[in-house]
Amino acid sequence: MRSTLRWSWPMFVLGIVVVVPWAIWEARPERRLDIVVLDKTVPFEDRVEHRSLFWLLDHLKIARPGGGAYDRDTDYLGAFPGRVPGAPPARTVDLTPERASRADLVYLADTYGVYRDDLLSASARKAALERSPKIYGGLAPEEAASARAAMDAGKTLVAEFNTLGSPTGGEARAVLEETLGVRWTRWIGRFFLDLSDRNEVPEWMRLGYAREWGRPWDFRGPGYVLVQDDAHCEVLRVGVESPRIGLVLEREEPVDPLLREAASGTAYPYWFDVVTAEPGTRVLASFRWRLEPEGLARLKARGLPETFPAVVRRDAPGGGTAYYFAGDFADNPMPDGRVPFAGYTTFRRWLERGKLAPSGLAFYWRFYVPMMERLVADLPSR
Repeated sequence: MRSTLRWSWPMFVLGIVVVVPWAIWEARPERRLDIVVLDKTVPFEDRVEHRSLFWLLDHLKIARPGGGAYDRDTDYLGAFPGRVPGAPPARTVDLTPERASRADLVYLADTYGVYRDDLLSASARKAALERSPKIYGGLAPEEAASARAAMDAGKTLVAEFNTLGSPTGGEARAVLEETLGVRWTRWIGRFFLDLSDRNEVPEWMRLGYAREWGRPWDFRGPGYVLVQDDAHCEVLRVGVESPRIGLVLEREEPVDPLLREAASGTAYPYWFDVVTAEPGTRVLASFRWRLEPEGLARLKARGLPETFPAVVRRDAPGGGTAYYFAGDFADNPMPDGRVPFAGYTTFRRWLERGKLAPSGLAFYWRFYVPMMERLVADLPSR
């Protein structure tokens, strides 16, 4: 009898821990919102540039205006890959004024596009690193105008890296910069786990470094790379110019409600761009370099700041709001399955704390998810 009781209590507690969060999640009602996501960088069916956003919408029980969960394979605009490996997109759908005007949230997730060599590498299900002829991509001037009109009409607009960069042209970029309240410096950067890895570090980056510095790329180990067009390339090696974590996201004071639960000091692990904020634009979070003296000297020689905007907000006179995320924030591979437990995102935020190197998972759960939870919660329900 005593043996049975010893086992009964742990099983009872385990049942409560599992059943109660599940029951709370199941009882949570759907909330209907019209969300438009533009993702032109979809050479394959993995849809990595927006799948993590759709996972979160599903977890939060955000439903389409007509009911039912958003489908990451169909409920977006941009490139829709065919089922035959190596074939060009089966169809493409651009953002129109009519579609933008109906939305509660317009989210420009990625506009880089699909390129010829992406399709040649389709069997590996990984986009090609090198430049090749564009098949589809870049934000068109009409799409930029549509996004601006939605924000001016009182809607919420979110844009991410690389909406401002290539292959988006100057006319569309100028409209977006004015809408978002930022200016692009043409500098972009990324953290690499291994600078010698040819499967991650593109050849154009290596060649650009060799052209500017007059010596071959011979870096190894982790580090940050900063490039401006094809003219300038700077490398900040972990252990030399940078400590183990050299670039972090920090909330600005006073902390905006949008970022109240986001973890300040989170290491940033992927692509970012260097922008400046225009007057009237509020910087909610900044990228901050934590470099060795030699690394700081290299930034100074390039005229690059130690701190630059990461999340900015601009409010329109008509009541709309525009946010710019100066990084590839939503690019995070997520599993297809849902996790139907209340409190799961809080648990993951706790689980990912204390990472000693830049981590995509830590950034996603500790910064992006709590930020987007609040942003979606603040949208007016239908």
